[in-house]
Amino acid sequence: MWQPVGEQRAARVPEENDDFTLYGTLDLTSGQTYIEAFEKGRSDCATQYLESLLEETAGKVLLIWDQATWHMSGQVAEWLDGADRIETCLLPVRSPEANPMEDLWRELKEQVAACLERSLDALLESCQKYFEALSPEQSVRTAGLYLN
Repeated sequence: MWQPVGEQRAARVPEENDDFTLYGTLDLTSGQTYIEAFEKGRSDCATQYLESLLEETAGKVLLIWDQATWHMSGQVAEWLDGADRIETCLLPVRSPEANPMEDLWRELKEQVAACLERSLDALLESCQKYFEALSPEQSVRTAGLYLN
């Protein structure tokens, strides 16, 4: 926030910044999104998310994702070896433009950036409302894809 020199107001900064990580999947055949929040981007959270994704879906899953360290860990690789319904396709390093889900994350950030809430719970609720209001057609269109 801009303030005149010498007249800046003190800003309270918490001792520890809390955060959360949203995991999300866009079903390219239906346009449905599956979103779940976790405390961090870690391997155990990634496998928990994948377990819940399998509960929400039927049939084979082609998982297209980036090469974040928590996606590439030995723990996740071992879990994926035991998941016969999931086939993975890794995107090139540092190429978010190749991932259709990134367009949804970008729009989410634009929508939620206006949310000046002071709590993580309110921010998470805004994120969840964004995805709940998104129709399957809007999801696919935002991702730059079109259903027949």
